[in-house]
Amino acid sequence: MKKSSLVCLLIIFVNNLLAQQKDFEGTITYSVDTKSKVPGVSDQVWKIMLGLGDKLEITIKEGYIRRTTSYGEEYYIPEKQRAYLKFKGIDTLYYVDYAADTSQGVKVERPAEQKNIAGIDCKAIIVTTSNSATKFFYAPSLYLNPAYHKDNKIGRFDVFARETSSVWLGCTQVNNSYTLTHQCTSIKQTPVDKAVFNLPALPEKKFTFEAISVPARFAGSGGWNKYLQGNLKTELAVKYLKIPRDQSSATQTVLVDFFVDEQGLISNVQVLNKKEVHPKLAEEAMRVVTESPRWKPATVFNTKIPQHVTQPVVFQVMK
Repeated sequence: MKKSSLVCLLIIFVNNLLAQQKDFEGTITYSVDTKSKVPGVSDQVWKIMLGLGDKLEITIKEGYIRRTTSYGEEYYIPEKQRAYLKFKGIDTLYYVDYAADTSQGVKVERPAEQKNIAGIDCKAIIVTTSNSATKFFYAPSLYLNPAYHKDNKIGRFDVFARETSSVWLGCTQVNNSYTLTHQCTSIKQTPVDKAVFNLPALPEKKFTFEAISVPARFAGSGGWNKYLQGNLKTELAVKYLKIPRDQSSATQTVLVDFFVDEQGLISNVQVLNKKEVHPKLAEEAMRVVTESPRWKPATVFNTKIPQHVTQPVVFQVMK
């Protein structure tokens, strides 16, 4: 009799435990902050390039995720193994495959750091890849079934889900260009209608950064080549380049790197391959770039941003 009672108690305990493991369903709102590490590129410019505003809203249900920013929506659809991106003002549904992130050598650390976020106790975990290190503060009390996310390698979310089985309420991503921080400001744990994750009926296309951006480009009349024809001192090639005996010509290409700001003005002009070209040709290439007319600045989401540009300047001499 006692043995039977013990078995019943164990069954009740296991059932209660399983009930507590109910997958989180609801919407979490985060504040978003960026800190630039690149001179001449502001914090706000990084937000624009990342497609983020001051707020991020994430809705979760059974492995489905919808992320909402001021620039549009992202839909993570498990059965399609893809994340879909719908940007405001663009009538195309872009996608990124779950397997697209091929970051190797993933390292996981568990610092003895805890934080209370939005009234919920959180633990820390750091996921480091070859590209960045991300410290998450996750809430063990908000269960996230890792099976739903085992194939989602975007940002190596599969590793986070496997290691924590939890929802994250704060994270800080650090790389060579910027620091990106999300902090939960509110949690709404409530049933979610699956229709929230219905994809817009639009043509689909694989996402590339060019979908939302236009690079900086020369704005002078006739284009870059015409400008060079009228301004580059081509006679310097005759003076400083030697044609090998067995060839009919000699060529050197100077790679000039510079910064084009939001107004189209050029700064920080330098030669990237100084050791490979004659110093006088490098000097002339820098001059012709520095004196070039105003450029048309790069844009992301139709917003002007600063951008580094590498422009080749070719010197050639022929027999």
